[in-house]
Amino acid sequence: MMVLAACSGPVAAPSPPVQPPPSPTAGDPFPLARLGDRELCDRLLARRPDDYRVIVDRDPELRRTVIVSDLHIGPGTTDPRFTGIEDFYSDADWGAFLDQQTVPTDLVIDGDFIEFWQIAAALHVLPTRDASVQPAGGVTLAEDQEFGVAAAELVIAAHPTVFRDLGRLLARGDNRVIIIPGNHDADLLWPRVQERIARAIAPADPSRLVFVDGAAYEHAGLHVEHGHAFDAANQLATGYAPFGRDRDGRCRLQASWGEIFVDQFYTDTERQVPFIDNLYPESAAVLWELRADPRGTERGIVAGVRFLELLRGAETASLNRSAAKAALQGLFGTPDTTAVAVVDQLTDRLAHGDVSAPAIVEALWRLHTDPALMPLWSGVVDAARALPDVGAAIDALRRIDPDALLHLRDRAFGDVEETAAAQLLGGPNDVRVVVLGHTHTVGGRTSRLSSHGKAGFLANTGSWISVASVAELAARGVTWDKLSLADRTMFPSKRTAVIVDFVNGTPQPPVVVNAR
Repeated sequence: MMVLAACSGPVAAPSPPVQPPPSPTAGDPFPLARLGDRELCDRLLARRPDDYRVIVDRDPELRRTVIVSDLHIGPGTTDPRFTGIEDFYSDADWGAFLDQQTVPTDLVIDGDFIEFWQIAAALHVLPTRDASVQPAGGVTLAEDQEFGVAAAELVIAAHPTVFRDLGRLLARGDNRVIIIPGNHDADLLWPRVQERIARAIAPADPSRLVFVDGAAYEHAGLHVEHGHAFDAANQLATGYAPFGRDRDGRCRLQASWGEIFVDQFYTDTERQVPFIDNLYPESAAVLWELRADPRGTERGIVAGVRFLELLRGAETASLNRSAAKAALQGLFGTPDTTAVAVVDQLTDRLAHGDVSAPAIVEALWRLHTDPALMPLWSGVVDAARALPDVGAAIDALRRIDPDALLHLRDRAFGDVEETAAAQLLGGPNDVRVVVLGHTHTVGGRTSRLSSHGKAGFLANTGSWISVASVAELAARGVTWDKLSLADRTMFPSKRTAVIVDFVNGTPQPPVVVNAR
């Protein structure tokens, strides 16, 4: 069976779980799938960070590791309930990509493999903040295991070859498939969902299909996780075991600000503007629409009202604090955004000779006088003064130059991913390479890391959905009215993967590949 252990990172060897799960057998690789809801929830809620924060692979075989993420496979295009939310159109390309893996390979699918969130939004199955099933205190809860199985059935029916091709990969050599949950597919932590997907993949040897029952995966100095744990808007309250029990005693996943946003706001927006999540970064895309689309102001007013209602609705559940934290996080480039944490991290970066730290301090000092940022500040101030007139506020935001947002990020506060990844270097598994997904970075990327005398690398897996850079489109003279998802020269599917080879037991610098 799979050779995996668990630990929380820089701690002593993990202690045994409080309630160890039944031991898998050759005849039943998913024993937790046999449990009733109450007993299953007892076991899931008993998980501890020492056991499930990082799942460590003890397999002595070091195969070439190929990492992909953010396929966002949906329910297809034939069911009118899901009009406008399918993002994956690379079924044939996926099979061809897997056929190209001709040496022993660990294929790691690093989160957001399946688009559970928008299926839940389209079916209106997410309990609202004030639903009677929500617990009196603690985190807001989302979908249950029954929904996860039903959604997996829809996706498998719409994209059967995606799963069969994974089975073919496993059947033809010394290969493994390792599946890590992301924020859009935390449902992959449900044992019955894992069992259903395994049945669709149909591996000849079940031990070669590994579902990571934790937040991150490490193998011989390679650390892989989706990355939403470092994104305040999408992180889950208990990332290593994101479950809770509702007032009816039913086990459910935890909700994040991001999922509430997708459920109540984003899914309908995508149906009106199908390419809104195919533009990178999305913040610049939204401003572009408000500035350039004749319908943008009207949609913006409606969306603005709905968004304000969303904020008010989330307020008592403290989810809006996650949204505010995410905004600060984007500014300061740090995984933690309390005042003390930001000061501590900036001080630490200065003390250890981080080459970007002086630039961060300088940027903090000069922000208010930077002429390139004046349109941003004036637009925000004008929008705030216009409230509660939402229309006037939206009109003020339309005047913000998207380039000012990009300038703010580049000029000021560094990169959240790099800061988070640098903190993962070393540890009990001597991490030297960190691979994250989540951000849909066009074409992926790699960068060198250095922290506390330890050096390593960060790679981002990009995505498999068709994504275009707002800056690149603008440079090419593409206007809003010419945007079309059907134009693959405009919205290419780069089919990004990160490849990590091992030499003498050590992970080598990651390589990003894009197959068009």
